[in-house]
Amino acid sequence: MRATRLLLGVAALLWVPWLIATTVDIDARSWRIPAAVAFLPYVVVLTAVVLVVAALLRSRAAAIGALIGLVVLGIPRLGRLTHDDQPAARGPIVTIATGNVLVGHADPTFLARLVRGEHVDLLAIQENTPEWDAAARRAGLLRTLTHGATDPDPRPGAAGLALWSRWPITRLPAAPGDHRSLGGLVNVPGAATPVHVRSVHPPPPFNARNVPCWKRCTRAFRHAADATGDALLVGDFNATLDHHPIRSLLGDDGFRDAAEEAGAAWRPTWSNGSWATLTIDHVLATRRIAIEGVTVHDLPGSDHDVVVARVRLPR
Repeated sequence: MRATRLLLGVAALLWVPWLIATTVDIDARSWRIPAAVAFLPYVVVLTAVVLVVAALLRSRAAAIGALIGLVVLGIPRLGRLTHDDQPAARGPIVTIATGNVLVGHADPTFLARLVRGEHVDLLAIQENTPEWDAAARRAGLLRTLTHGATDPDPRPGAAGLALWSRWPITRLPAAPGDHRSLGGLVNVPGAATPVHVRSVHPPPPFNARNVPCWKRCTRAFRHAADATGDALLVGDFNATLDHHPIRSLLGDDGFRDAAEEAGAAWRPTWSNGSWATLTIDHVLATRRIAIEGVTVHDLPGSDHDVVVARVRLPR
């Protein structure tokens, strides 16, 4: 029994390293830190289980430790489960979708049907390839999205991007330090101003070489909010809402996460085919844009799901 209580006490404090990693920006010290932070929701659930077991075994110390963990890690994230109040936008409703096509392996015909069924106005694609780009056009993906900016990568890898729109796009260059986005100004009828939309895909932070670029590129995306009135960042951020780089984009003078605003941030968007599922695909909107709703859809052939967000622009 003593060994059981000792093990329970250790488990009750398992949350402490995650509290440190999410409070202090130490991502650059090791790629293992952002990799671990990605699994923070699992730590919260495990801490809740430890609390229940500790209560059943009447282990007061372990119960107190687990309860503190739930308070400091769980309560601040409860807002991701509820729909937040939105700004009083009175402009047109726009439907945005984003999908990572897994270096061209996703089913373009399925995605074309989804785009038509959801009445998508703006579509951001990551890991675009010349072959997939051509297949998507043959599948009728661009039947309604007649304007676009594409950058399919012919090289082996996952750098290709695309942004397709129902309305004209004026392409804009990326900000200094941003090597992993593609976008421009979209003229939406009835909106107050053209909207700056970017399809983004910073590298995954799961090796030492990628972490600096992941941090630098993600933080550079903020330029879209600083440079224009209304902006949308859409894509595979390779980051959850607990990672420091994406949190640097959020705030009163920056962006809001559409899924978090809609109470849908608990929905995972990526899976490697095992138990591990993460929410790393996002639609970020600046403060004047109201979030109407967010849904997540399976994408055959890809390890990512499609995120669809409906937003209302200011007029």
